[in-house]
Amino acid sequence: MKKLEKELRSHIESHYPALYLVTHERHEADKLITNLSEGRKSIEWNMARGLVDFKTKRPLMEWCDLATALENLLDQELNEHFIILHDIHLGLKDQPLAIARLKSLLEKILINTEGVVTVFLISSQILIPLEIEKFITLFDVPLPDEDSIRDIIKQYAAVYTPDVEGSTITKLALAFQGLTRYEIGQLINRGYQRDGNIGLEDLDLVQTEKAQIIKKTGILEMLTVKEKLEDIGGLDQLKPWLQQKANVMSNWSDARSFGVEMPKGVMIVGMPGCGKSLTAKATAALFNLPLLKLDMGSLMGKYVGESEGNMRRAIKMAEAVSPCVLWVDEVEKAFVGIGSGGSGSEVATRLFGYFLTWMQEKTSQVFVIATANDISALPPELLRKGRFDEIFYVDFPNKAERLDIFKVHLTKRRKLENSINLEKLANKTDGYSGADIESIVTEAIEQAFIDNKTSLTTERLLKVVDATHPLKEVMKNKVEEYQKRFAEMKIKRASKI
Repeated sequence: MKKLEKELRSHIESHYPALYLVTHERHEADKLITNLSEGRKSIEWNMARGLVDFKTKRPLMEWCDLATALENLLDQELNEHFIILHDIHLGLKDQPLAIARLKSLLEKILINTEGVVTVFLISSQILIPLEIEKFITLFDVPLPDEDSIRDIIKQYAAVYTPDVEGSTITKLALAFQGLTRYEIGQLINRGYQRDGNIGLEDLDLVQTEKAQIIKKTGILEMLTVKEKLEDIGGLDQLKPWLQQKANVMSNWSDARSFGVEMPKGVMIVGMPGCGKSLTAKATAALFNLPLLKLDMGSLMGKYVGESEGNMRRAIKMAEAVSPCVLWVDEVEKAFVGIGSGGSGSEVATRLFGYFLTWMQEKTSQVFVIATANDISALPPELLRKGRFDEIFYVDFPNKAERLDIFKVHLTKRRKLENSINLEKLANKTDGYSGADIESIVTEAIEQAFIDNKTSLTTERLLKVVDATHPLKEVMKNKVEEYQKRFAEMKIKRASKI
């Protein structure tokens, strides 16, 4: 917050006319402006009460809309003033008169070289009409950082339970990251009212609150995960790598003190039906963290700036829910067309730039799993080291993996009779994907049920195999094209050859 205060002070002293603060915490914005005021007169407008005294919040006149308030301000001789406009997205939306008068006020401020007047626009969302865009500088008011959250917890602990251990405060501070001061205070209160203590047993309340945040946005989807890493056959090079990252994430406080870098994430590319999505779900279970799913294709909007706004909101929500796993499904959908020209590629380029910067600089505990089928559609900048910790290529399972996959699916359905010859099944299904094998087992069990509930046999499974056309056969040309590209790029394999 001190860094933001310094930046705002610099802009005020440089006579910037309008500073737009994006925040859900009105009280924090007011406190920030008070620190910057240094005795200047402050006038506030908000949608609820109209023009009010900034300090006391008492109305200065009968309620008026923003256009009327701005007309009143245009008639005043303003000098050494702060003008604070709360709920600005409500006051300006579809209000051409308010926009015109705000533009006139900003132009008046710029012409007046003798006095210093700064307009603060405060809102939980960005709405900047083109008519005033050039006058405005945009700032995000940050959520409390780890040190600030630790101080908040200590303040409550001093009142409720003074003997809270430092390690407990540290773990709670990490869990509370991404929440506002109000939300943190409410959760501490709820935890104390529930069991008379402030401790790690309250972490379930944190996850419930973060799930609420996700539901209210509608951009991300929070998935319930049942899959485990043991449910995936093969991938014997990817699994140990994920186990290593899980150890770091679960012991992050100690790992950070030791000098370990925050894990960024992994990109998994390769053939459809070979376990990319299943791995994303199983990773969340392995890390014991919530799984958020972001469909990049759903970000694309029809209005100017809508796609970029959706991307910003999605990333902010993921950070608000951290620590978490963010599954970016079919990442190539959002970035197709970059460098090819046209308006579509301009939007994709801006999305790509924002996502790239965030991946490079993020410090939040958001472990990103990006999955992609067509890697040729991805810009090379996304594939270089530093964006993701590693990139893995998932190919069609080899014989040992096919045997393992059959075993997993038959065991899961309690149909692994001693009579079933897994070796024969593995030999017969060369070129079949994991999804193909699952489909074979499902179909064979269904046939056995229909056929007077007879036992499942190797022969029945082999018949289903003969009647199944695998993806490698159905999409032969496309699959061969994919395999050639993956071989040329020399991406690390998720399985041993």
